[in-house]
Amino acid sequence: MGNLLNNWDISRWIRLVSGVGVTSYGLYAGDYFLLMLGILFAGLAVLNKGCCCGGCSTTTETKAIYKDFVKPYQDKKN
Repeated sequence: MGNLLNNWDISRWIRLVSGVGVTSYGLYAGDYFLLMLGILFAGLAVLNKGCCCGGCSTTTETKAIYKDFVKPYQDKKN
C-alpha cells in the first residue's frame, strides 16, 4: 500500500488524468471500449506499471557496490 502512494512523478499524473478523462467520457458516451481503456490507464497509473510485467517502472532500490568491483583506472603507457 505504501508503494501506491510514493514516487508520483509527472508521467504517472498524466496517466491518471488521462485515464480518468477517458473513463468519464466512456461513461458519458456509453462506449464500453473507452470505458475499459480508461480503467486500464488509471490502473496503470495507480499501480505504477508502465508496460508489460512492469519492466518500464522505476524502482527505489539501491545496490551496494563493493570495493573490489570498481577498480581505479591505470594507464598502461607507463
